[in-house]
Amino acid sequence: MKHFRCIFLFVFSFLWSSTVPTDVKHVVVDHDGNTIECFVDSIGYQYIYYVPKDSVDTDSIKLKKAYYVYSDYDRIYHHSWSFGENIRRMENRTGKAYTIDGDTLDFVNIKFDKDMINPEILLKLSPEKSKYISMFDIERIETDFSIMTYSVKRGFIYSFYTFLLASTLEIALSWDSERRMIPQIWDQYDDLLPMVSIIGLNKQKGTGVAYESLTSLIPLSILISMGYDVFKEKNKFYFSSVYRDEEFGRNMYVFSLKQVIHSKLDEIIFQLEKNKFGKKVIGWFR
Repeated sequence: MKHFRCIFLFVFSFLWSSTVPTDVKHVVVDHDGNTIECFVDSIGYQYIYYVPKDSVDTDSIKLKKAYYVYSDYDRIYHHSWSFGENIRRMENRTGKAYTIDGDTLDFVNIKFDKDMINPEILLKLSPEKSKYISMFDIERIETDFSIMTYSVKRGFIYSFYTFLLASTLEIALSWDSERRMIPQIWDQYDDLLPMVSIIGLNKQKGTGVAYESLTSLIPLSILISMGYDVFKEKNKFYFSSVYRDEEFGRNMYVFSLKQVIHSKLDEIIFQLEKNKFGKKVIGWFR
């Protein structure tokens, strides 16, 4: 009788038990806002390996194509350099935050939680009032146009270094082995400088022949850079992937030549370290 009672209790508890799925689901978001619902198996050096939703086959995506990866527990497991750079650019600015519920919050300052495990944003709504809000409740953030300082910097750097590169190339092409090195190099870069007789700069030769072009093209390059960023709405930053069938309003990738070179060097080092000789050579430098 006791045996039958145990069987009855087991069957009853099994039939009436409420099971809650505990598997952690992940969402991979690319720079355009496209999402992949999946179970992330592992994140390697170059790829994210995952099993897509409603599938049993393992797939992968290049790590550099992922903007960030989060779980249905609202935890970020990976974010790209562009993600961190966008956050850095937004901080300490005024603007508007648009929530996924359709609310608009005007703020006079903004701060981000640096650990990004349970990402929260501190919005200073007024000198007396502040509010914490989850990043996953935000659709997008629009900052003021002080963000254009990055456009000005980029426009200046690209044009200025183009002149330096052109001058360096001209030195190499017109090199005279019979002349001394320093005067030969100075003659080329001297063309980019104005005459400042009070300190003896170009006192005899006068203003460099390329100085007028330099002072004209750099402001033009800055204006083009600013106009491009205004057209591309670079003051708008998208976060939420709540609209699974829609993309972000713009691509969130941040181009940086320094970062591209750094990433390529890391890839080369990674490939070299796959064999014993390469690993040993890299170990010498480290």
